[in-house]
Order: sequence, then structure tokens, then C-alpha cells
Amino acid sequence: MRCQRCLEREAIVRVKLPQETEGAERVLCSVCVRELAREYQGTTCPSCGMTRQQLLHLRKVGCATCYTVFKDEVDGMVRQFQHGHSKHYGSRPDEESVEKRLKQQLSRLKEQLNRKVLSEDYEEAELIKQQIVSVEEDLRHV
Repeated sequence: MRCQRCLEREAIVRVKLPQETEGAERVLCSVCVRELAREYQGTTCPSCGMTRQQLLHLRKVGCATCYTVFKDEVDGMVRQFQHGHSKHYGSRPDEESVEKRLKQQLSRLKEQLNRKVLSEDYEEAELIKQQIVSVEEDLRHV
């Protein structure tokens, strides 16, 4: 079988490169394996000095420039952390916690309304009443 990189020499080693997609392997000759190993180990971020090996060990970039220098490695890590997706999909609040937060807000507003009515501040009480209606509407949609 021929080397998949140079297409000249006989392939002797099966290699999985970090930037390759999951499950993809390359079959390479000994010369290409040595060249790739040198390239792979030699990359360093010009801004912070982080090496590729440090990045892969720490699983963190050292600075903003690392994202450009180690793009393939960072993309691979993001895919690994995001279960195969190449973009970060942050967590969303649990519906239960949203409902809980709205109920707490409603309770606080009702207490404020009672205080305003007792102090005969009816204009403020009306504004709070409007907020209560809005929060109750939000609660119906959770």
C-alpha cells in the first residue's frame, strides 16, 4: 500500500492525526511519519510561547493567538467537548429553574405591592401591578 501523504513510498505505519475527523486514519511511510512528527512537535505560539504538546496536555489555550496557531487542535478539542459539534453550544437554564426564578420574582412583587398599598402610594402600586401581570404571563408560557 502506498503512503497517503507522499504517494511514492511504501506505507508502513497507520497514524491517527489529532486534526483528523473521528475514526480517520492515515497510512504513511517512515519518511512522512518523521516529517510530520517534526512539524507536529515544532509548532509554538509566537505570542505566548505555548507549544502544541502543552496545549494538548493542558487542554487550554495560552492566549488569543493560540486559536489561530493551533486551529486544528482547538477545533478537535471543541468537537470532543461538544459531542461531535464544531461549535460551542452553551448550556441553557433548566425550565424548572426559570419557573422557580419567576415565582420568586412574583412573590417579591406582591410583597412590594402590599407595602405600596399600605403606604397609600397608589401610582407606584399600579406600576408594580403591571409588572405582576407581566410575570404571571411569563409563568403561563414556561
